[in-house]
Amino acid sequence: VLGQMTPLAVAAWRFAVAAVVLAPFALRRPSGRAVRAAARPLAILVVCGGVLYPWLFLTALARTSATNAALLIALNPVFTLLLAPLIGEPLTRRRLGGVLLALVGAATVIAHGHLDTLTSLALNSGDLLALTAAGLWSVFNLASRRAMAQLTPAFTNWVVCGVGSTVLFVLAAPQHPLAQLRAASLDAWSSLAILAIVSTVVSGQFFLGGVRAIGVSRAVVFIYLMPVLTAVFATTLLGEAFYAAQAVGGA
Repeated sequence: VLGQMTPLAVAAWRFAVAAVVLAPFALRRPSGRAVRAAARPLAILVVCGGVLYPWLFLTALARTSATNAALLIALNPVFTLLLAPLIGEPLTRRRLGGVLLALVGAATVIAHGHLDTLTSLALNSGDLLALTAAGLWSVFNLASRRAMAQLTPAFTNWVVCGVGSTVLFVLAAPQHPLAQLRAASLDAWSSLAILAIVSTVVSGQFFLGGVRAIGVSRAVVFIYLMPVLTAVFATTLLGEAFYAAQAVGGA
């Protein structure tokens, strides 16, 4: 979809479609008291997760390689764990060691075991944007724990996507997002629908539910399954080669 539309337009339409899909599930709104109690973390979720993160990450993908972006985004659980004491979750040596071990495994999977990919990683503007996006995502994770104490995942995601899409449409106005959508191919429309429904609505619901159930420090570690599952799906669905380094890194 980024081959046919600008990052801002993609982010705006992605969140707009997600907000429409989420609306029926968010109709059972929480009480005004609960919303007021969660107002500050909800605002952080909107700014970091609804506006800045999707904008910066999609812009980063347009300026750097998917491998570089994936490696830098993989730092998100590390950032989240280091900041977790701010919300009362302890930072233990065991947790930090586990996250660092998982980071090494994720990097091995992403780089296909080629050390030169890691040693030759030079930061350009796209890489810096991806790194900033990882930091924003960690702030989103921390704020989600506070919000989940008062609100449901459906209502929270609906607010984030609804407000986020509105702001993103304003920012994307000079780029004519409606004209871009009309000119896009059916493949781009399908990709946008998958981004909105699968990668935003469904995954967002499950992740926030996980944060509510087991805490953000534990839930965020499961992000490291993404490169492993991507390698498995690419092999089984797309016929790509599966490398021994991916099996080692996945383990």
